[in-house]
Amino acid sequence: MHDAEVLVVFDGTCGFCRAAVTYLQRRLALAGDCRPWQGMDLDSIGLTETDTRQSMWYLSTSRRESGPMAFAAWFATGNRTARLIGRFLSLPGARHLAQAVYWLVARNRHRIPGPWEHACTI
Repeated sequence: MHDAEVLVVFDGTCGFCRAAVTYLQRRLALAGDCRPWQGMDLDSIGLTETDTRQSMWYLSTSRRESGPMAFAAWFATGNRTARLIGRFLSLPGARHLAQAVYWLVARNRHRIPGPWEHACTI
């Protein structure tokens, strides 16, 4: 995987996750191949099922990030707005807030109302 090659790994059974990844990638012109972890050879990318059940991942040759820092790294590949958000999420104070919000959403994503199906495995 080259630095230009970005892989974003997320929970494909979660309608909210699929919708969010698709929307963000399109809206913010984010680079990368976004793939659900289900059905992937996780060993080949150095992840476990436990890793991928707990958070989203951003992988490139130079970075491996999970959770909110995966979003920060991924946003750095996008348009100007995305890059600004990514930089903000990486600031010390914002990083802690992003961590709290990420885990709150992750724990409750099956309860978030929306047009997606609620079939999360978590």
